[in-house]
Amino acid sequence: MAIQVPIGALDIQITAERLTHESFSSFGDVISNPRPDVHPSSFDAHASSLPPNAFSANQGSAIQYRNVSRLKNLYDQAPSGKGEPVMSIFVCAARGGADSSGENTFTVRHLERHPFTAQTFTPIKSTASTYLVIVAPSLPPSPQDQDLPVPAGDGLPGRGFPDLGRLRAFIATESQAVTYGPGTWHSPMVVLGQTGTKMDFVVSQFASGVAVEDCQLLEFVSAIMGSTMYSTDAKNKLEDLSGIVLKPGENPYEAFIQACNNKPEEIQALYHAHRTKRNGLQKEKFLSPDYKELVIDQYLLRLENPDIEPGFRDERNCLVIWARPPIHIIELAAKIQALLQEASPKIWLMPTHRMHMTTLEITFSKTPQEIDSLVSVIRPAAPSIASYTHTHRSRLVKPMISYDLSAFALSFLPASGETPLSPAPVAPDTPANGPVTQGDDYTYHHLRRDIFDKVKEAGVEVGSRYQVPSAHITLGRYMTDEEHDTPEKREKWVKAIDDINAWLEKQVWDQQDAQFIGEWVVGQERGLDVRNGALWYGGGRTIVLGEGF
Repeated sequence: MAIQVPIGALDIQITAERLTHESFSSFGDVISNPRPDVHPSSFDAHASSLPPNAFSANQGSAIQYRNVSRLKNLYDQAPSGKGEPVMSIFVCAARGGADSSGENTFTVRHLERHPFTAQTFTPIKSTASTYLVIVAPSLPPSPQDQDLPVPAGDGLPGRGFPDLGRLRAFIATESQAVTYGPGTWHSPMVVLGQTGTKMDFVVSQFASGVAVEDCQLLEFVSAIMGSTMYSTDAKNKLEDLSGIVLKPGENPYEAFIQACNNKPEEIQALYHAHRTKRNGLQKEKFLSPDYKELVIDQYLLRLENPDIEPGFRDERNCLVIWARPPIHIIELAAKIQALLQEASPKIWLMPTHRMHMTTLEITFSKTPQEIDSLVSVIRPAAPSIASYTHTHRSRLVKPMISYDLSAFALSFLPASGETPLSPAPVAPDTPANGPVTQGDDYTYHHLRRDIFDKVKEAGVEVGSRYQVPSAHITLGRYMTDEEHDTPEKREKWVKAIDDINAWLEKQVWDQQDAQFIGEWVVGQERGLDVRNGALWYGGGRTIVLGEGF
């Protein structure tokens, strides 16, 4: 059964990690020999160090590891009421990894789940030796998925569509089998290797023969920015709407920030191209005859309306470095929020005290324990990272509303020779702790590069989704499709955005003595905010707040 839904703008790229029992445990099981070094004939000598499920078998000629996977059959909860065991062979051609073009990427266009059965893929030695396992947890239920049959019970993913912000990818070898738990969203099998190679799998599951019970397939039909990409070993190619291309053999973030070698006007042009081309695509989507609906954030919906799911909590923990806007930028953002709310009263608006710009997302959607371990590593370096903008000052100019089917933001460009407009610094312009690096040769892009380097030097690996030339403050999100459910309403919304952007360009850009100031020197009033917790909507807690100027 194919389900088509719009998925909005996805500036997401993840790097596949090694498949282990621990890393995959929330999605299913990894099946492999836990002690390949132990021969059955030496079982007694190693018995004390073997896993507790190890037993000598077949008159000492084998080692049996019992209950290595959870084989679940939940078809007693399906409309048909019965599922039969099915075993098949899948012969899978390589379609990702290092092919003849030298690229190491895979573009995800589908995710599927088998709601009433576990599904085990056991590789048989073939001409390919690795495969890619891509999975995602489920969102809370929504009106879009209310008609899909799913089982109920603790420990099951539930009814919702996949949470694309928490996608994960793993590289598995031919010596590992994998079991997807019932209801786990996953990509159809992706074998890695040269063109013409393949891998065979024995696949074990239950099935009823009813399509919507056996497999629910989600097809991405409305992705902005082209598609979502997953690298197999950090050798990626990503081309966004700015024209930046990451070449094979380069780390995505490190390659992206090579744009720092460009002149300020060239860097500004990259950011300008990204936001204007993206806005053009979004406008087409809102006004298209094929428009379906907005992408409503199901987490935010439940947080704002507790009656939907009493006791709901957002468990997506992150570690980030934010830039906090000065008061004159907050005043401008609040003015724009008010203008947008006149056009669409039911939108959700980011509280002004929570406004921020993500300078660097270090990692996202982790458990509190995983975040705590990273915080302990970065803590000694956090004060110098947070106060880096005290001596390294970059300007942002020319604010404009950027938008898509899920949210809207105030975006900026790195400065390139524009007349300075910001109020004088609160502190002396020359701090005691060293000379100031400033001027438009040091852009916001350079600041992102430096913070990335400082985090890596602190011993923390960066796993960011944001590798596009964008500097923006989220202004708000949509909470209902009610105000955009007719062409006339959508035209009104798009016109409101166009009118506000025209006002910004005429009355705010490069205007001295204007009512609203559109220039932001990053670090003025407050330094960078090293922050962790459930951060999606401006929440979380500060680890260190840097010194402002």
